[in-house]
Amino acid sequence: MAKRTTKRTRTTSSSGSRISLNKFAFWLIIFIGVAMTVGAVCHYIGFNHSAAIFDWIKQICFTLAMFIPVILSYRYARHQSQSWFIVWIIFTVLIVFGLISALIALF
Repeated sequence: MAKRTTKRTRTTSSSGSRISLNKFAFWLIIFIGVAMTVGAVCHYIGFNHSAAIFDWIKQICFTLAMFIPVILSYRYARHQSQSWFIVWIIFTVLIVFGLISALIALF
């Protein structure tokens, strides 16, 4: 007897043209890995002139990496009560301020 196959279809959201969070996370991890590898190789061979540049690039990469949990936490927080959503906004602003101040300190 012939095997019966079922055709699986994927449903997409209405935002199909925007970059997906999964794709953003994938390429961000690749970019962070490349930046850290290049920085480590330059540090290993004694090219210390670029250490500040690669530290700055790594800090930017980790700052971008914070977008993923912020977006996911927003999706959760928007369905909570208004007081919890305000608490989420306050802590998100504090985190962003901390990341930006760390970037400024690296200059």
